[in-house]
Amino acid sequence: MATKHEIIGEEWKERASELAEWAIKNMVNRKDVWGQYSVLTPAERIKQGRSYKAMTLPRKDMRGDDMVTLDKLTRHFASRHHHKPQIIGLHEKSKETTSKWLGIDIDCHDTDSVAAEDHARRNLNGALKWWNEFQKMGYDPLLIDSSGNGGYHLWVLLKEEAPTQDVYMLAKSFVTQWESNNLDEEPETFPKKVKEGSLGSWFRLPGLHHTFEHYGRVWSGDDWLDDPWLEGHAAIDAIINCVPGPPPPSTSEMDISPRKTRRSTLKNKLKSKKASARKNRFKSTGKATICVDLDGVLADRTYTKGKTDIGEPIDGAVDFTHELAEYSEILILTARFSGIKDQAGIDKMEKSIRTWLDKHNFSYTDIWTKSAKPPAQAYIDDHGVYCCPAKEGIGAFKTAAKAAKYLLKIID
Repeated sequence: MATKHEIIGEEWKERASELAEWAIKNMVNRKDVWGQYSVLTPAERIKQGRSYKAMTLPRKDMRGDDMVTLDKLTRHFASRHHHKPQIIGLHEKSKETTSKWLGIDIDCHDTDSVAAEDHARRNLNGALKWWNEFQKMGYDPLLIDSSGNGGYHLWVLLKEEAPTQDVYMLAKSFVTQWESNNLDEEPETFPKKVKEGSLGSWFRLPGLHHTFEHYGRVWSGDDWLDDPWLEGHAAIDAIINCVPGPPPPSTSEMDISPRKTRRSTLKNKLKSKKASARKNRFKSTGKATICVDLDGVLADRTYTKGKTDIGEPIDGAVDFTHELAEYSEILILTARFSGIKDQAGIDKMEKSIRTWLDKHNFSYTDIWTKSAKPPAQAYIDDHGVYCCPAKEGIGAFKTAAKAAKYLLKIID
C-alpha cells in the first residue's frame, strides 16, 4: 500500500508539466544558468557529512548552449527521492538586472535540538505575520512549508519584471523586522543586494525537499481549520493560481530600516511611555498565542459613557491573565473595532483599551485592532462554542448545537 508521501509525490509528478509551464512564465529570470542539488554517493556522504551538493549550472564553458528548459523544470517537479531527483533553483535576477519575484527563506536547521519545536513555532509566527502584511499591500503571497521541520519559503510574484534593486529593497524592508518577530536570525532574501557582474543567488523551486521526504505544503489562509496547510493537488492549484502583484515601490521611496507598520508604530509608542505604564507588557517569547475577549471575560459589559467606556474588571480576571502569561502570549480581542473605518478612531479606541488594561494591572502582549481573525492556538470568549468534528467525529456538531442553544437561551 502506498504511503502518504508516495501518493503526494505521484500528484506532483502528474502535474509536473503544468507546473513547468507556470514556472517558465512566472519564475525564470534568466535561462542560461540555474541552481541544482546533486545527490551524493554513500562514500561522498560519509566524507562530506551531508547528503547533497548544491551547485550552479552549467559550467562556464557550456553557458549559452545548455539552458533552463521545460524538460528540466518538469523533471524538477516530478522528482522523487528514490528516482535520482533533479531539484532545481532559479536565479533571482535577469541579465538586465530585473526580477519577476522575491523570496524570503526562513531557515530551521537545528531540527534535532531540544529547542527545535520552539524554533519552528517562532518561524511560523514570523512567516504568517509577513504573509499577512504582503496581503495588505495588495500581493498574493505564497507561504510554503518547505522542509516539514520548521523551515518556510515566502514567495511574492510580480506581474511585470521590476528593477532588482527595488525588489531587494521590498524584501529587505520585511526581514529587518526579524528581531521583533522573535526569529533567531535575519532570513535570507532573494534577490540580495545587487552586485555588478554577479549572477546573483538562486532559490529552490517549490516541490520535493532536497534532503527530507517532504513535498512543499502551501498555507491556505484558513487558520480556523485544524490543518490549514494544502498538500498535493490542492497545493499545486494554489501555486498555479497565485496572482502576480503590482511592482514594488522605487528605491527612492523606500528605506531598509524597520518599516513603519502597525507593529513598529506600536514599538515606538511603547518607547515613549514610562516604565510603570509598560510593566505588564512583555516581549514575544515564542510561546503559544491565546486570544482573550475583552467584554464579558475581562470586563463587565457596562457602557455608560459611549463606545470607549469599559466596565469594571470581572472578579478574578486580572489574576487569570497573569496565569495565562506564564505560558502564553495574550492577544486582547474585541468587537469594539468593528465599524470603525478611520485610523484616528482605531487609535482612540486602542488607547482607551490600553489605558484600562494598564490601570487595572492586566497582563497582555498586544491588542488586536484588525477585522480579520488573528492566528492563535486558543480563543477565550464568553460567546464562544467549541466544535472540532475533525478530531471528535460527527457528535461534536450535536454538542456544539446544544451549547449554541444555551447561549441563545433557546429551550427545547
